[in-house]
Amino acid sequence: MNRLDSPLGSALRRVDWIAVAAVALLALTGVGMAWLNARSYGQELLTPSSLFVRSLTWVALSTSVYAVTTLVNWRWVRTFAWPLYAANILLLIITLVYGVDSGGNNRAIAIFGFAIQSSELSKILTLVAVSTALTRADRVSGGLRDLVLAGAIVAPPFVLVVAQPDLGTALVLVAALFGALYLAGVATRWIAALASLVAAGGALAWVVVLADYQKERLLAFIDPNADPAGPKYQLLRSLDAIRGGGLFGAGADGTSILTPLPVQESDFVFAALVRAFGAMGGLFVILLLAILVGRLVWHAWTSTDEFGVIFAGGMATVILFQTFVNIGMNLGVAPITGITLPFVSYGGASAVSLAFGLALVQSHRVHDGGSSPLM
Repeated sequence: MNRLDSPLGSALRRVDWIAVAAVALLALTGVGMAWLNARSYGQELLTPSSLFVRSLTWVALSTSVYAVTTLVNWRWVRTFAWPLYAANILLLIITLVYGVDSGGNNRAIAIFGFAIQSSELSKILTLVAVSTALTRADRVSGGLRDLVLAGAIVAPPFVLVVAQPDLGTALVLVAALFGALYLAGVATRWIAALASLVAAGGALAWVVVLADYQKERLLAFIDPNADPAGPKYQLLRSLDAIRGGGLFGAGADGTSILTPLPVQESDFVFAALVRAFGAMGGLFVILLLAILVGRLVWHAWTSTDEFGVIFAGGMATVILFQTFVNIGMNLGVAPITGITLPFVSYGGASAVSLAFGLALVQSHRVHDGGSSPLM
């Protein structure tokens, strides 16, 4: 039998290789930035604890997750959507109670020396649950029931993530919810009503939920005269780095590169990248992310079933929202919320969870709604 006619060959022909290439180049960019950031922090590059070695480890794990998830029929994940959702809630609770303290935030569980952020995986598993609920057999499209059901699914992980507190990831959950509702055909008036409710909840959260440092970040974004020694300092350093990068940057060996920016491995990785590789380097990353979002939208547009439409579109919303907020806070057009730049910021849980979500979209394409011979 011709190798291309085998089940594996048939699956490989269906893979969206443009999306794979975009993800691979973003991951390589992330490894390059980890190398640069490790040098900036004066780390020994090849020690197990260095950003560079840890980044390589996470990329290897993300690649394995991507490959295995692509080959497994996506219907299995949908079948176990609710047990996975329950496990997601349990993991968030465990993280909240026993999580590693990081700057006053219980956001991670230490496993074999690695800090695992359960909130990152929560984005994908919650989206799987919402997509499953919005494609149930007895569904009446566009009704209030869809909005209430999807909102009820997102509410528990949202509350638990906010309680950690991790406002950035909580906002990603909200963005994914709105994207899923829109793609599911929920009436615009109900989505607008939910948006009003979220806005009112935001006002209430300011009073009773947000930590002082989160309020300071928002005030620094709103008030141009905010304390320059506080969160405003991070933004000013970021803008200086971006301006200093010019068109082609100072280069990875430039002396200015060795002066680290605040949190340049995650929150301000885009500013560090532009300082090193200039506007052209920044535009290259933006182009890769735009290609990835475009391929997700294309898959949603051409999908033959509702789950593919909602989940692929939801993943496009997640990638687009994270990209806009992360780059926006580096440029001063969005508040500093700790949202990572997909695959470029250092963060193993973020990379693995995004790889899992994107591979589910690939699995949907490869198995053509479950019709592929690979079961």
